[in-house]
Amino acid sequence: MINFLKALWKAFFIALKSKYRWLLILFILWLYRVDFISADGGGLAKTLQVVTLFGMFFLTISYRKNLISIAYNRTNLPIQSVLYLYTYALISTAWALIPTFAFFLSFQNLALLLVLIWVFGQFRDFKTMEKSFLMIAVFTMLFEVITVRFLEGFSLFYHFLQSGSAAALCFSYCIAELLAMKRLDKERKILLKWTIVISLIVLVISTSSGANVSAICGFAIALFFSRKVFYSLLLFSLGIFLYLNQDLLTTLMFLVMPGKSLETVSSASGRQALWDVLLNLAAQKPFLGWGYACIERAVTNTGFMASDAHNNYLGIYGSLGIIGCAFLGLQFLSTMLYSFKRRMKCGYLGIFAATCCAILNGYSYGFLSGKACSITVIYFSLVVLSFTYSRVNYYDRYGVE
Repeated sequence: MINFLKALWKAFFIALKSKYRWLLILFILWLYRVDFISADGGGLAKTLQVVTLFGMFFLTISYRKNLISIAYNRTNLPIQSVLYLYTYALISTAWALIPTFAFFLSFQNLALLLVLIWVFGQFRDFKTMEKSFLMIAVFTMLFEVITVRFLEGFSLFYHFLQSGSAAALCFSYCIAELLAMKRLDKERKILLKWTIVISLIVLVISTSSGANVSAICGFAIALFFSRKVFYSLLLFSLGIFLYLNQDLLTTLMFLVMPGKSLETVSSASGRQALWDVLLNLAAQKPFLGWGYACIERAVTNTGFMASDAHNNYLGIYGSLGIIGCAFLGLQFLSTMLYSFKRRMKCGYLGIFAATCCAILNGYSYGFLSGKACSITVIYFSLVVLSFTYSRVNYYDRYGVE
């Protein structure tokens, strides 16, 4: 692990010395703002988010003038479906409860996706592209894990949903690729294994039950579709055994969901009351919604405090209505089908497993329905990789020659 972390540290400083250093600096500042500075912390917080986001966007556009045209016209359906969703979210500004809020958050997701399309479009081979993705993901997780303990006081276990969910996606991707055993040279195997180890550590210390369950789902998908028949049957038999032994299932459930009780589990950690209010409000505007990310503000106006919908699907339904749900469904379905059809190629079984993990994790955190965070960045990265993986060889032939 020490060598892996040294390589990560070295890559970080190489990026800081490159001509793209301002893009990295702006991303770190943006991540710090969305993770650790409250939106009601005053004008400084909002200014920092606006400056860093628009800074990343305009820097990327300066690197590739026709990036927007490429994104909308020359990419695959998984990427285009994200663009359709948030373009519609931008249009929802016209009827949004808080127009400026809806506009900025929808533009934020579009800008992040465009930045990632440019970033992963710079690599000429699969190995470098995958390594860069995993290092970005691990850096993001470690940044969150270390910073939250620095700000809030050191504690080994600290509930932080963003880092836990990001770790679940990374774990699902890496375990699926490791089990698929496609082009597993020594360097790639070490990279995947150490990313799995770090992801598991972050999962455990972040104490997010939703992330833990999502990671288990990703692992099950990876086992099944990597043709590990014995282990798949073993997992299936274990599931039947636990179903028939509810007391043991409850005990194991509390190991996966630390700090929970039967009451909090059955009520989704108390979120059921929030979801009931949200559904009642969403029913008032079922087709168009309240405007992107505005359903939480509508809930707050009723006296129920809600910083987040804690659910991708209810959040999109309340904010963008049935039309928005159709776009979200298209996005998930296209990403799953696109990666599943290419699952025999390097990287795609990992994307498929991580997408399944993200879909399940969407029931505990609205990372696509409201404020962007590290989970949003990592999920968008996977969507972009579904396109960029298909355009490169495993090795850079110029580098090999």
